[in-house]
Amino acid sequence: MLELASPIQSYRTVNQFTICFTDCMSCWCPCMVYGKNRKRLDHLQENDTPDPEFGGSGCDADCCMHLALDVLCGFGWVLQLGQRATLRARYNIDGSAVNDCLTAFFCTPCELTQESRELAEEEMAVSNTARQIPST
Repeated sequence: MLELASPIQSYRTVNQFTICFTDCMSCWCPCMVYGKNRKRLDHLQENDTPDPEFGGSGCDADCCMHLALDVLCGFGWVLQLGQRATLRARYNIDGSAVNDCLTAFFCTPCELTQESRELAEEEMAVSNTARQIPST
């Protein structure tokens, strides 16, 4: 039996899965979305500010590695496991390595869209906080 932590969290999870295919890039170019998410997360971790380029084009070494693994052996999704675990820890999201693995393998677009939206929420919160702090 699946137990969810709270009604808000269960709504959030269901909502993200039902609209995950609204991001066409996640469906057609998951390697680029992975690259953008990676760059955005790295920038947040290093600078505590949103990436001014919003992940850039996504065509970088991370994208190429994801694409190569996808094309050569179908294992691009494996790269997403570490990033997903990092995001879960950063945002205190319940889950497990098994769930991460199943989500990344069976629904790469959903997993990438979830990551992108979590990053966007933090980027918006950080931007709003920065605007509210008066400069002296």
